[in-house]
Amino acid sequence: MATNGCAFGKVTRNMVENQKEEHNDFKTYITREFDDLKKINTKLYNHLSSRLPAWASILFTIGASVMTGLIVWGLNK
Repeated sequence: MATNGCAFGKVTRNMVENQKEEHNDFKTYITREFDDLKKINTKLYNHLSSRLPAWASILFTIGASVMTGLIVWGLNK
């Protein structure tokens, strides 16, 4: 006479199997999310790496400062 186990064992086994399925679904979801984040990070890196060189930024800063100084000087004159 073969027994299939007690009711508690069946419930526990079903719970473990459900947890395993949920874990696999979660793992798949997280993997997709990280893939999306990697793609976004790569796009941002490529965008930032194609910005102006440092000397151009310094030149713009100096130019804007000179213009602001001239405007202030002109308004106070």
